[in-house]
Amino acid sequence: MPDAPITRLMLITPALDEIDAFEAALEAAVAAGDVAAVVIRLAPADDRTRLSRAKTLVEAAQAEGAAALLAGDGVEDLVGKSGADGFHADDAASAIEAIERFRPEKIVGCGPLVSRDEAMAVGEAGADYVLFGDDFGGRPFAETLERVAWWVPIFQTPCVGVAQTLDDVSALAGERVEFAALGEAVWRHAEGPASATAMAGSMIALAKAPAP
Repeated sequence: MPDAPITRLMLITPALDEIDAFEAALEAAVAAGDVAAVVIRLAPADDRTRLSRAKTLVEAAQAEGAAALLAGDGVEDLVGKSGADGFHADDAASAIEAIERFRPEKIVGCGPLVSRDEAMAVGEAGADYVLFGDDFGGRPFAETLERVAWWVPIFQTPCVGVAQTLDDVSALAGERVEFAALGEAVWRHAEGPASATAMAGSMIALAKAPAP
């Protein structure tokens, strides 16, 4: 039997309307663990302001070895200009359009995906990953875990499961998900984002440790 994939972390930022205080937190969080990618969500603003914010955060993520993906309404035109590694779409239709536009030069992922049919359509279209769940409490984590458990053994397209709490990371790693995504659980952690990322990494290591 082939070795199970090693779960890596993905960080999802809040919808950012200012970045002065956030940049340092992002750098610290990415540096503290095995963070494969950061989804940078940009709040609405004029194009010049958004591009400036995108460039700063893209460079911060990439400097620590993480891929930087832009997300948010109308950010597609900023992907190339900002130096981002790719685009994260919020729905299947947008993802399929982005795949045609950006692949294979850029990474394209999509989520949260609710229906199985949409997830399969995005995977078949050539997405680099599909994402299940959210960290806003809109859908229960048990549903995310069920979708991950269905997807991982069947499909080759990598899967992202969103952990609503740090404890959820262990459950996702136990399902052999390729990426465990964290949002508010990192940025609002009482001991700071770096501590949260480090703790999540430790949970993944424990989940992957062989049974005695």
